[in-house]
Amino acid sequence: MANVLLRSPYHISEDIGSNKSAKLEITIDGTLAYTIIKNKTSSSDYVLFEISELVRDYIDIKYNGTTTPSDFSVVVSYDLTEYAEINGTGNSTTPVTTTFFGIDGYGYFEEGSNSSVTKGYMQSNNTIYTLYGEDLRIPVDRNNTTSVTYLYKGSQTFTKAITTSSTEVFEYIDATDSFKERVIEDSGTYEESACINSFLQNNDLYLVDKVVILTPSETKIVNVITLDECKYEPKKVSFINRWGALQDLWFFKKSVESMNVEKESYKSNILGYDGTYSTSNHVNRDFNVVGKESVTLSSGFLDEEYNKVFKEMMLSEKVWITNVTESGEQVSPINVKTGEITYKTSLNDKLVQYTIEFDKSFDTINNIR
Repeated sequence: MANVLLRSPYHISEDIGSNKSAKLEITIDGTLAYTIIKNKTSSSDYVLFEISELVRDYIDIKYNGTTTPSDFSVVVSYDLTEYAEINGTGNSTTPVTTTFFGIDGYGYFEEGSNSSVTKGYMQSNNTIYTLYGEDLRIPVDRNNTTSVTYLYKGSQTFTKAITTSSTEVFEYIDATDSFKERVIEDSGTYEESACINSFLQNNDLYLVDKVVILTPSETKIVNVITLDECKYEPKKVSFINRWGALQDLWFFKKSVESMNVEKESYKSNILGYDGTYSTSNHVNRDFNVVGKESVTLSSGFLDEEYNKVFKEMMLSEKVWITNVTESGEQVSPINVKTGEITYKTSLNDKLVQYTIEFDKSFDTINNIR
């Protein structure tokens, strides 16, 4: 089945000839969701439906540090029936059924109408920057990928065979790459040790510099550059890219957090009935005080191919940041605040790096009622 990109319009155009109306029945994940009847105009034999927004309502992507592939796609089936009279009445034809996967991606204007994709590797960049000691997560279309293999200096360090699915599009390849994780996965107890940490800095278990993605039609090679940062605390931003997949983007350099406060105020009467007042009472009082926190992140120097990644992140409607807390990693929703970006190239700018500002997608004070 094709993967239809639902953030762009998807039109169903049908020449129904001498018939006067058509009925479209849309089924999503096995349940009838919509029935639409449309009369053709007197000047045309065509009826036209646009269904992407209707279908997209059934995709509710959630992310809390782990991915649930079923959240990222839906199975769409529609039946089109022609009728001899208006309003879906009179003699009818046998319904024609079409089925596809719907995903939360989009096409660009230059690519034309009814955007869809058939590919294995569900990112646009062929070079990935990742942080040393962190898992490398790769999104693939499981119905167009047969295997994913991690290589380091020509040697295989990880491989996984991919099976097809009639209900899901995505599989996220997330190889364990740390000694600590392997000990825990084997039901062992990991104890921090300066000696162990020093050893692991030079002897990682799952180092990777290339990812080989095998599809029925091609072998895709993705280059991986692993960076280690000792001065700043790198931040991982995850977003839904143009292919509807969750993609990770590391910001390796300086991060700055700030807060903006909005409030209302009024002048209070503090005078008592006896004509006195307390000098500790507020005359000018604040209420509806709301704090909004922001974070500004710097990418560090990257290949200019990452222009594609920043473009897709800027256009994404769902973005998250992962922070390390005392209790572990915490994933928080954020919104891209930066509204303008100038694409950088090594020819014009020598070094390619970006600074992006994000708003946390919630107020500082818990006001969820």
